[in-house]
Formats: sequence, C-alpha cells, structure tokens
Amino acid sequence: MQVSIAIVLILLWMQASARAQPAGEVSGSVYDQTGALLPGVELTIRGASSGNTQTDVAGNFAFRDLPAGDYEITAELNGFERARRAVRLQSGERVTISFTLSVAIVEATIVTGTRQGERDVQTIPSAISAVSNAELSRLGTQTLGEQPAFAPSVTVSQNTGFGQLTIRGIGATVLFAGSDPSSAIYLDGVYLARPAMLFTRFLDLERIEVLRGPQGTLYGRNAVGGAVNLIPRPPANDFEAFATLTAGSLRERRVTARVSGPLRRDRVMGSLALTTGVREGFVRDLEQPDRPLGGDDVTAGRGQLRLLLDRRTSLLLSADVDHQGGRPLTYNKVLAVKPGFQVDNPADSHEVRSSVLTRNHTMHAGASARLTAALTPSTTLVSLSAFRSLDFRFVVDSDSTELDLLTTQHDEAQHQFSQEVTVSHQRPGLAWVGGVFLFDERDHQTFRIDQPVSRVQALIAPRVDATSRAIFGQATVGLMPRLSATGGLRYTHEQKHIDNTGGRYSLTMPSLAVPGATYTYADTIVHTAWTPRIGLEWQLLGGAFTYASATRGFKSGGFNPTSIMPGRGYAPEWAWSYEGGFKGTFMGGRSRFDVSTFVMEYTNLQVQTTIGVGVFDIRNAAAATIRGVEVEHTSRLGRGIEAGGHATWLDATYDRYIAVAIGGATGDVTGNRLNNAPEWAGRFWIEWSGDIGASMRMSIAADATAQSTVFFTPFNDSIQRQRPYGVLGTRVEYGPRHRRWAVGAYARNLTNTDYIVGSFGTSPAAFAGRPGLSRQFAVDVTVRR
Repeated sequence: MQVSIAIVLILLWMQASARAQPAGEVSGSVYDQTGALLPGVELTIRGASSGNTQTDVAGNFAFRDLPAGDYEITAELNGFERARRAVRLQSGERVTISFTLSVAIVEATIVTGTRQGERDVQTIPSAISAVSNAELSRLGTQTLGEQPAFAPSVTVSQNTGFGQLTIRGIGATVLFAGSDPSSAIYLDGVYLARPAMLFTRFLDLERIEVLRGPQGTLYGRNAVGGAVNLIPRPPANDFEAFATLTAGSLRERRVTARVSGPLRRDRVMGSLALTTGVREGFVRDLEQPDRPLGGDDVTAGRGQLRLLLDRRTSLLLSADVDHQGGRPLTYNKVLAVKPGFQVDNPADSHEVRSSVLTRNHTMHAGASARLTAALTPSTTLVSLSAFRSLDFRFVVDSDSTELDLLTTQHDEAQHQFSQEVTVSHQRPGLAWVGGVFLFDERDHQTFRIDQPVSRVQALIAPRVDATSRAIFGQATVGLMPRLSATGGLRYTHEQKHIDNTGGRYSLTMPSLAVPGATYTYADTIVHTAWTPRIGLEWQLLGGAFTYASATRGFKSGGFNPTSIMPGRGYAPEWAWSYEGGFKGTFMGGRSRFDVSTFVMEYTNLQVQTTIGVGVFDIRNAAAATIRGVEVEHTSRLGRGIEAGGHATWLDATYDRYIAVAIGGATGDVTGNRLNNAPEWAGRFWIEWSGDIGASMRMSIAADATAQSTVFFTPFNDSIQRQRPYGVLGTRVEYGPRHRRWAVGAYARNLTNTDYIVGSFGTSPAAFAGRPGLSRQFAVDVTVRR
C-alpha cells in the first residue's frame, strides 16, 4: 500500500514539474511559389506533442503550449505538394518558420523490384508498374482476383481457388504438385510457390509492383511472363492507427484495423493489422438457394517488428496468417450442353444448378526475417529468410450441372523455406547486385474424383519435394555521360523428387482397387538453367530516357502425376524477350508517360491434355511468338484532378502446336491465340478531390477497364471464350480536412456486366464457365488517430 502511494505521489510530482516548465510555441506563414499567402492550409505537428491547425485568411498559423522536444510539421493543401519541416524546441522558446508550397506534380513512385534498393520507377530501364494501396482501395479491392486488370498485359483468373496469373500472354493451366506457374507472385520479396497462395489478402499493403517480361536474372525460376510483388507497409516511428467498418450488398460486413508506431522511439517499431469479414456469394445455386456460391468468410492478420540495431543495421520481422472459407465458385455456369445430356440451365448468368454442397478451407501463413546492413555508405547487404505453409481443401461439383456425375475433393498440404542473400553497390557510373538463393518445398496433393454412375473413384496423390539453388549477379556501367550498359547472369540448379500414388478404386469400398488400375512409384528429375540479361540505356534531355534489353526466363520442369510409370516428366519452358522502351516526365512534372514494345520467343510450352476422368498428359508440345506494345500514363490535369491508365496491344499466337481436344480429337492450332491473352486491353481512371467549405473535403473517382475477346482453349472455339466487355466502378468519399475520419461509398461493376473469367470442358455433360463478379455496392467508415 505504501509503495502504491509513493508511486502515485511521484507521478503527480512529475506531472506538476512538467506543467511548471514554460511552454513553447511554433508559428509562421505559408506561401505559394509567387509569394502569395495561402489560407486554409492544413498543418499537422508530431513529436513531443501532436495536433492540427489551419492557416487563417492571412496565411498564418500557430501551435501553442508545446513542451520542449523535437517536432515534424507537415503542410498540405489540395493542388500543392506536401511540405515538411523539422523543428527542435527548447523550454519556453518561440520559433517562427515559413513554408513555400509548390504546385503538385505527379508523385514519385518508389519501388524495390530491381533488388538494388529504393528507386523511382521512372528511372528503371524495364517495364515495371507500381499500384498504390490508395488506388486499390478506391473500389474496396481485397485480392488480385477482384482487380484483374490493375497493370498492363496482366490478367488474373482462377480454377476453384487455384490462382492463374498471366503476364504478356504467359500463364499456366497446369496446377498439380510437381508443376509450377509461369508468372511468379511474391509477398514482400518472398516467393509464393503454390497457385492457391495467389489470392492472399491485401492486408496492410503499401503497393503492388509488377515486373513484366522474363525476370530470369534477378528473380529466377517461374518468372517467364514476369513477377508480381505485394509490398506491405513497414512500421514507422510515428504513431498511426485506423479502423474501417464496411457494409454492403450481398450482406457484406467487414472490419479492418491497423496500429503502428514506436515501441522504443528510433530503436524499435511495430505494427499490427487485422481484418475479418463475410460476404454472401454472388451466384445463386437453385438446387440450394440459401447457399450461394462465390462468397467470402475471411480472417487475416499481419504483425511486423522493426529493430534498428545500430545506425547501419536493421532487422524486420514479419508474420502473417490468412484464413478463407465460404462456398467456392468454380466453373458452375453451363455455356453449352454436350450431346446426349439434358440439363436445366437458367437464363440468368448468375444462377446455376449444382448437385453438390461445395465447401472450401484455405489457411495460408508465413514468417520472415529481413536483415539490412550498410557495409559501406554505398554497399548494402540484405538477408531474407522465410517460411510459409499452405493448408488448402475444397469439395466441388465438377460436372457443372444438377446431374450427379462427378464430384472432386482436393486436399493440399505444403510448406516451403527460402533464403536469399544479396549485396548491392551504387555509386556514380557503377551499380551492381549479386546474391544467392536457396529454396526447399514439400507439397502433398490428393485429388479424389467420385463417379457415382460407375461407382468408381479416381485417386491422384503425388508427394513432391523440390529444391532450387541459384547464384546471380547484375551490373550497370556508365559508358558515356548519357549512355550506360547492363549485363547480368543467373545459374539455377533444380531437383524434384516425386512419390506418386494413384489409380481407380471402388466408390462403395474405397480401399478396394480396380484390378490393374493402380500405380505407386518414385521418380527424380534434375534441371539447370542459365538466364542472362543485357541492356542499354540512353538518357535524353529533360530527364527522359530510352532503353533496349534482351532477357531470358525459364519455368521449372515437372511430373505427370497420372502417369502409371516413372520417366514421364517434362522439361522447363524457355522464353527470350527483346524489349525497347521510353520513359518521360512532361508538363513540369505533372505528367508521366511510359511506353514499351517487345517480342518474345516462347519455346517448350508445357501443355496439358485431358485423356479421361482423372487422367491427363503434360508435355512440352508447343512454341509461340508474342509481340506487344504497352502504354502507361498519369497526369495532374488541374487543381485537384488526376487521371491515368494504360493500354496494351498483344499479338500472342502459337508457332507450333498439335492440340488434343476432349475425346482425343487432334487439331493443328498454329496461328491461334494463346489462352487468356486479349489482343486489346486497357484501363482508365480519373479522380477529383477538393475542399468543401472551410473544413471539409470530398473526392470522386471513376475506374473503367475493358478488353477484347479472350479464348480459354488453344482451339479458339466459339464456346469457351469471352467476347469483348468492360467494367465500370466508382467511389465517393467525404470527411474533414484533418482526415481524422471519412465516409465513403463505392460500386464495382456498376453496369452489372455479365462475363466469365475461365472455362472448363472436361465435364461429360457440358462446357461451363466461371462467372465474373456481379454489381456490388458498399459503404465504409474510417476513423484515424
């Protein structure tokens, strides 16, 4: 008791002493570039104390009653660049400062995709895009599947939770253990090996970086089409907190919250972000009308801890978990009925009939440690260690109709470990990066395909262990004052081992095998790859530059899990890309324009042929040439108005391919377009933000995407395709200028356009497609601290 009284007295004495110290003051004025005073400027002070104020009609401001300490003051006004000043205030001191605000230009976008530290995207001689979290949040985008056209030449589709990322016409339809995607996905630099990991939540996200074209030198395996990197926000030294409540159509309810700040100022910082929510499906199953398909039931979290070990060394620890449930939507919409069958196909594209109560469980989690050390002022070492795991299960109706013909149950348990160490150096006239990469993965998949009519179950149960080792380096050397050259090389050694079990079993007695229809064996494959990069960069007047490059990429080889004997694996895919581009900034920094043109020679394509229920063949059977032009543009059109977008022309056709259709029919599809590769595609967005009255502000944004016809099979037939379509979204947000709270409303697919994002032809009864998102509305309320 006496100790408690003593502690209280000490605290009271400390507070009284603090109040006894003379208070300080920071005051001043804000001007524009012509010297005119600016009223209505929002100023924020952070440090030993915090607060907000605005300049008065004469452009003056004051922060009073401030304790001694270090402060940072920020000045913001719509249409002008944000300005910051650091101030050290002594006890009782009065400090006078001034700000001069410059007319806003397009904000520089900093990326890390070159593995050479932070760089402005406009200074990188390759096709790279960056999409900010604010841009994604306009329409409440939560995963890559909800915004498939966020960057040039990028499309995203899915097969019952398996993500299918396509960049510049290069994607993958082979989803089994022992196979890999053709375009890679990363989470904060950590490779996500399995397709089901693609739809991880945009939780605590800062930006998405998209590197288009083969990334074989710096990223290595499975980045033939390119790479997408999801970058979370790191913890900061300033305390930040927000919570967002969302409610919308389809009975959507979601809560997202984040807190970040110093645990020990300038030494230890942390952040924690959480989200949980539900949303009913947007496709109604008339066989089970109270259980719609395609809904969400999500709980996810991410925690980060950043330690500044000394002035040159920092350690970032990160852990995340993402659980997704709900009734999965697969290829449930019948596009055409096959001969000999009769099914009830509702006229509404978002109504289907299914004979199976579908279910889904996805648990994706991981942890990483990133150590960054400045060896010298110009040389930096980065070590990234990571572990990730996946538990993925679903049950779906794989005949796509109300007929009880096929049911597929899938179980996948995967874990992976990766380690990458890089050393980078930058000084005038020379920049280089080198490193090593180690990767180990164990993946166990089980597919059970029930055939109630014949009372047979097909079993596919491969276990695959994969290892990859690589060493790489790349350097850029100045040849002349405006000309530089880049050269790089990566060597990769990969080994995969499979313990494979499968065959046909009695559905009545699952342990009873069909005589002569089972197999068990082990097999091993080893592949090596050299993937170089060469390039030239020419700096033009005005800060613009042009570049040319040649790069090589590869996708790992794999196994045929339904082969009854070993030795039936397939080799890697390869691609050489020849690219030229231009990047420039115009209108005094208010407009940015990028263009790239490329030709890719794509060889040894891994193609999958379905032979029967639960039996397929994968082999290197095709070659293709892909040509394209990509344009990106962002401009500040006037005070408070910003617009941007991109457009792509893509000529992606097979040079050689004898394709096999369902039932065994073959056809020469030379000259046909690759899957999921529209000839024309684009996106345009525009946003206005401005002040409403003396203290409030509003923003209005619109976002539109469009694409030409895409095909989902190499035969380019009239059934398994999607005709040209466009999708429109919009958002309105209102709140005070100090941004402590905001209320927003958004709509996706405002015109309720019908479209499909993939198709499926192996059902015995019908060709079917996966419907795209229907029209959705939501309102969100955000509170910030």
